[in-house]
Formats: sequence, C-alpha cells, structure tokens
Amino acid sequence: MRLTTTAVVSRLRAFIPALILALATLLLPGFTSPIHAQFLHPKITSKETIVRTVVVLPAKVNVVRDSMKGPEGMAAESDELSMRVEKMIAEVLSKQKNVTTLALPTPPTPSSTASDQGGAQPNYSVADFQTKFDDLLPKIMKKRSDVKKGRFTMGDEVLNLNLEKNTDAIVFIRGQGKKLTGGKTAFTLLVGGGPAHLKLEIAIVDARNGDVLLYTDPIFGGDPTTAVDRLRKAMEKGFKKLPAADATR
Repeated sequence: MRLTTTAVVSRLRAFIPALILALATLLLPGFTSPIHAQFLHPKITSKETIVRTVVVLPAKVNVVRDSMKGPEGMAAESDELSMRVEKMIAEVLSKQKNVTTLALPTPPTPSSTASDQGGAQPNYSVADFQTKFDDLLPKIMKKRSDVKKGRFTMGDEVLNLNLEKNTDAIVFIRGQGKKLTGGKTAFTLLVGGGPAHLKLEIAIVDARNGDVLLYTDPIFGGDPTTAVDRLRKAMEKGFKKLPAADATR
C-alpha cells in the first residue's frame, strides 16, 4: 500500500510526541542523578578542626530561561532561589551535621567604625569578602584537589568581618542554573544541547585564618526554580564527607 505525502506527514506528527517521551526516559535519568565532588582540608579529615558554627553569606545564584529565541535573565527567580539555597544549606548542616548557623552581624556605620578603630584600619564589608571569594573561586575550580592539601586561603583578613567570637567558619555560595521552555526541551531531546539544571559551588572557609576547609559542587537536573526535594538531596550528598559536630556541645 502506497501512502500519500499527507498521510506520511500525519503519521510522523503522531510519532514525534512518543519519540520525545522515549528520549526523555532514556536520557534524563542519567543527568538528573546528582553528581558531587567534595574536597576537605587535612584539618577537617583529621578532625583537628571541627565546624560547629557557621555564618552563611548571601548566595549568588543566577538562573536563565532558555527558549528557542535564546537565553534570558530571570532576576526575580534568581533572587528567590538564592535565598532558598541559603536556607537549605543551614537546614541540612543543622540536621545532618549538628552545625549551628549564626546570624550575620549588622555592619557598623562608617562613623562608628572610624570612632572604634581610630581610623587606623580599613573598613571591610561583606561585599569586599564576596569579591575576594570570587577572585579565589576560579583557582579552586581549576585544581579542586588542592583543597585536600590545604593550599587555598582567603587570609586572616576574614577576621575583619567582625563575626561572633564563636563562629568557626563562613559559607560562600555561587551557582548557575538553566530552565528550559517546553519548545527548547523538545528541541534539546531531539537535537541535543544542555538540559535544565542547577550547579552550585560552595566553600566553607575558616573564620579565623581564612583557610578553605571544604569545597563541594553539587549539580542536579531539572527546573532549578521549582527544586526543593532535589535541592535538599543534592545538599545532603554535597556535605556527606563533612564530619558532624558533637551534638552534646
């Protein structure tokens, strides 16, 4: 039986949704399974240093919406996701590692700082240390295994953040994510391309000497703007090697 061109096109159209579903079933599970790398400073692995309290600095997570027209920014969603990541890290560290998250102190006004210090020392803000971490992060990512050799530090200038004296460490968070539209999802499955995902870069830095105590970079697939359980599971695996603090303290 010979089919007309119209009949062939009609059958192909009916076949495409099933093909997309089949490709999604085959390809997505491999990506959505979180992939983690964790690197710990020797003082952490030997338990010479135990992290019991942390201050989580504001996360900087950027998400874009990728459509057939190209990527576009999602400022509001990025801000919301950044706050969710901060809260999730504090929750996971508390429940899984008995680590207490302390509030970030209110920065002093320039006049009060100058009065207290006699103008002898420069004023440091959270933004200054965020910038210092942004400068250090590419070096860490280039050779992450060097964290295990204790080779990365932000220096004892971190003391100028004037955190509470019982603060053991500072948490820095960066991230990049992508959300796909329906059309771009189908195109990606048929032709190829990067799927929706969220990738984080998280460092725990000693609050007294600036040493990078832990670096972890969890990644998971799917729409990052709706991730809750996926985000939690990625965090739990991302901090899996971090020794728990003594719950009795």
